[in-house]
Amino acid sequence: MPIALVTALISTGGLVLGSVIGAICSWFISKISLIEQKRIQKENLDYQQQCKCQEKYINANIIRLDFCNAIYQSIRYLQKDENYSLYTSVPTFKGYQKIVASLCEDYTLKDLSYIYQLYAVLEECSKIVDIYWSNGSTEIILVRNAYKNILKKIYGDNYLKILSKDIDNISYQELYSDPLMKKGYREVLRVLDEVCNTNNKR
Repeated sequence: MPIALVTALISTGGLVLGSVIGAICSWFISKISLIEQKRIQKENLDYQQQCKCQEKYINANIIRLDFCNAIYQSIRYLQKDENYSLYTSVPTFKGYQKIVASLCEDYTLKDLSYIYQLYAVLEECSKIVDIYWSNGSTEIILVRNAYKNILKKIYGDNYLKILSKDIDNISYQELYSDPLMKKGYREVLRVLDEVCNTNNKR
């Protein structure tokens, strides 16, 4: 066999073998790269989910604190006599619209409406109380009515009955399990408690 032909065959074989090895290496590298990309994507998704759960936990706690504080403060204030003059505002989270939106997966639109409505009442009460104390007004009846409105929103016609209870010895669970509270708000507070406890265990 001519040397030139042998040389040509060897060269061709080398090229083919090189191409095969190159293709195998490229496939192997691509596979490793794809696996790494999937791993990074999974880690990113897990991290985002963790952040989302943490955000939901924080927001649920803020709402729960606002609502409980409003209930306890209102009952304490209205249990005092007419001359009670201690400053007891109802602080609420100013950007509540955003934190409520983060709980859409846990609540129905009707439940979210309950939350928004109560926040609107809390805002109004807070404004009245702040104006009363900053202006030195003598219209304390306006303050008492503001607190009454909070309890009426949550307890309806039962708001007077809740005033007979020792609010300092009522737990959060007892609060939202009380049949005196409107069913809708009992459910809202129960789910808040569930969200807080579930995310706290993670």
